[in-house]
Amino acid sequence: MPALTTQQLETTHKKYLDASNASPSDFWEALNEIMPRIYKMGYWREMLLEHSQSAKDEYISLPPETDSLVAGILDNSPLPTRSLWHDYKFFGTNDQDDTILSSFIDDGYAPTYRDLVSGSQYTIKYSSLKGPFNARPELGKITIRYRQHSDATNHHGVVHPETKLELSSYTEVTHDFKNSFSTGDAAGFELALVADTDVTDIVSITWSDMEADHPIIVVAEYQGVAGESITTDSTKDLMLAEINSRNGVSRYRRFRVGGTNNTSTAHLLLKRRWVDCDSAHDLIHIPSNAIIKHALLGKLGEDNGDAQRAEYHWGLVTQLLESDTDSYRGTAKPTLNIAPNGVGGGMLGMY
Repeated sequence: MPALTTQQLETTHKKYLDASNASPSDFWEALNEIMPRIYKMGYWREMLLEHSQSAKDEYISLPPETDSLVAGILDNSPLPTRSLWHDYKFFGTNDQDDTILSSFIDDGYAPTYRDLVSGSQYTIKYSSLKGPFNARPELGKITIRYRQHSDATNHHGVVHPETKLELSSYTEVTHDFKNSFSTGDAAGFELALVADTDVTDIVSITWSDMEADHPIIVVAEYQGVAGESITTDSTKDLMLAEINSRNGVSRYRRFRVGGTNNTSTAHLLLKRRWVDCDSAHDLIHIPSNAIIKHALLGKLGEDNGDAQRAEYHWGLVTQLLESDTDSYRGTAKPTLNIAPNGVGGGMLGMY
């Protein structure tokens, strides 16, 4: 039973909560507390998923529902995964260095899924991911901080004609869906979030009190070369963020990869990340009912200050996860690989 909805799980497991905290929202809050801990306890069934994306810009961004890169293939060639700033350890911070390391290098987090292309200008819109696709969310607010080409041309934040302070200026716009009555256009039902058409950089995207079960994506619509007249090209539009929760901040984990071209594609094996549930129909990947039961009882022990009982139940969670993983793995066993001249001994892969 590797997946259930929150409503299905509530039917069988809400009895393990305190009687005074047995409403659906209380159960969701309990899951949002215990499930991140369980998700980080190993690679049990349904914890891994496959994903492919273009690597032409020499980086990849992990989808919002994933946590880490387990293995990656670039243009049919498997590449290792390196730690944050791995190449800086060898070559320093010289941005003129063109050395290419054939690996996926952890690059921290970025505010958007794709970066706006330097020298281009955009406007920001959103599209509904729930049919009918011309329907907008009825609740919620999105706040976007961005920079414009006009910021530089009007010398906002400029100390000298050739020196611009990176974080000196930005524009902030909040779009309130409750008080918005715009309708979609005929070519994709994209609705405007900002009025400016010369956006050149995104500082942050945040949202609050969004309508449940109404996912949307935020898109940068290409408006031509920065500082020139508007010309559109849908092939140059960029996805900035996917919004599928009531509250949140757009943050995407990045990995740099060198030696790519316009046709490069990365195929990735990723580990899931817990995304807070906020509706009765959210899908939850679980190893077994017994594990969720003991996790809820462990949370109850913590809430009541009973450390011994909490430790007992969380210990059972660990044991049950190990048993579940062994059962799921079957006859496949981990392979020990020794690299005396490399990174040392290690376990490659899940099996």
